[in-house]
Amino acid sequence: MAHSVQPFRASYRSKISKYYNVYLHGAFVFFVGVCAIIFFASKIHNFKLVDTLAFVFGILFFNVCEYYIHKSFGHRKNPVALLFYKRHTGDHHSFFSDDEMYFDQAQDWRVILFPPWLVILIAILLFGIWSGVSILNQNMASLFSMAVMGSFLCYEIFHVCAHVPPGYWFTELPWIRMVRRLHTIHHRRHLMADRNFNILFPMMDRILKTIVQK
Repeated sequence: MAHSVQPFRASYRSKISKYYNVYLHGAFVFFVGVCAIIFFASKIHNFKLVDTLAFVFGILFFNVCEYYIHKSFGHRKNPVALLFYKRHTGDHHSFFSDDEMYFDQAQDWRVILFPPWLVILIAILLFGIWSGVSILNQNMASLFSMAVMGSFLCYEIFHVCAHVPPGYWFTELPWIRMVRRLHTIHHRRHLMADRNFNILFPMMDRILKTIVQK
């Protein structure tokens, strides 16, 4: 018999503050993220085609980080990230299973989206990287930072799309369908700690042979 997530959902929802607003949560994340991207974009001058290599590297860098952070901290009890483990394996994977993948109400996005403070932390870290690398090449530093922040925002969007109930037009787009299929497999309880860690595209899952497609 499949494990029902409904008792956990009821318990989780009962603990959400009455002051919590998922729309403000999402708007804050994207406001900070877009502002950071605009800042980095404003620092690009005398653009050269070779500078785009930094943008590509930023996307690949995020993919690698996404994979290892998800695997090593989201599904392994690591002393430096117990809060992340509890939120991801403890909450997210208790709220959604491969048999019950879709949210029922907007407030359920709280267990899908990262906490609002994370986008601030990423922006600060990227500003630090940008400040250092700009000494060598400001355009590349800016494009790298834009790619990482843009990838984070796309991660948030695609992760929500993976848990949206079927019937919306965008759920039938080929890329979204792939994301939804692979992420549903990841939510199988016997596979979640070992397979399908990438959300945006399964580059590292393919390289390290941790992808399961059906």
